[in-house]
Amino acid sequence: MPLNFKSKIQQYWKSMLYMIRRLTQTIRFYKRRIIYKLIARKKCKFTTLREKNGKPSYKFFYDDADEFVEDFVMRLGYTKYHYDDIDLLMFLQIPHITKEDILELFKCIILCRIWAVKTETDEIIITTEIMIDKCDENLSLDSSKPTYIKEYFNAMGQLFLAGYIDFGCDWDDDYKRRDYPTNLSYYKEDKYQAWIYFRDHFLYKEAYAKGWEDDIFIYEDKEYTEKDCPRGTYIDEEGKEVACYKGYSTMYSPTSWDTPKYWSQYNIWATITPKGKRYLYDILQPRIHDKYKDLEVEINNKGEILQWFGEINR
Repeated sequence: MPLNFKSKIQQYWKSMLYMIRRLTQTIRFYKRRIIYKLIARKKCKFTTLREKNGKPSYKFFYDDADEFVEDFVMRLGYTKYHYDDIDLLMFLQIPHITKEDILELFKCIILCRIWAVKTETDEIIITTEIMIDKCDENLSLDSSKPTYIKEYFNAMGQLFLAGYIDFGCDWDDDYKRRDYPTNLSYYKEDKYQAWIYFRDHFLYKEAYAKGWEDDIFIYEDKEYTEKDCPRGTYIDEEGKEVACYKGYSTMYSPTSWDTPKYWSQYNIWATITPKGKRYLYDILQPRIHDKYKDLEVEINNKGEILQWFGEINR
């Protein structure tokens, strides 16, 4: 049998086996959905603990069942919210929740969202200011009105001041490096003042949510917008002439703590320190799990809360 024909036969059977496995998984999923829909009510835990790669892995606020997420979250009217808000919205359903509990949740969310050594800052910010806090253009984040997003930023500040997270404005090709002389924690002699400066200019002014139209281009030492920046061309790898800006983008370039108007979600990054990792995995996650492990909620097949069981272990 020719070699290439034999390899085609092998590839064909591999494809068939893959399709059979996918079909089996799909049938199992719909069978589970049908059975679930026939059940009038279901009891769910708010925290679960399982093993992942030989280490404890915690899941907060809902079981990892598609049915629970769909019925408890979506059918409670949360489809209009951003997925970032769901954990908070579910958490606020728990009776007798305190501000301390919410701040603890926020700290966990922040640390868990820093998934890479250098994580773009927009990836660690939740979006409560739009739908939950009802902020608009006439309500600045630095106003006196209490909001969840400001408490989220306060939790971020506590993590920074404790040495659990840090922020950077410069980088190199070392993807494992997180500690630079230019990090925010070294910017001022007083770390608290460095945080206030960063909070007021980056978080409160929402520099982490810039769009293309907000970019500032530098060309021959002058500033331009994307509308008036001089254009040029370059030849790409295929030999084609491609239009481009003559200036360089400040949004995507390394920056400095002295130039906050150039800051963006792309050139200001967040990192979790080794101390922060120990705090998350050895202290914070186990503490939250133990706190809510005895709490259960019973819902019906419409996603409505029927009753609560257990209590918070304070």
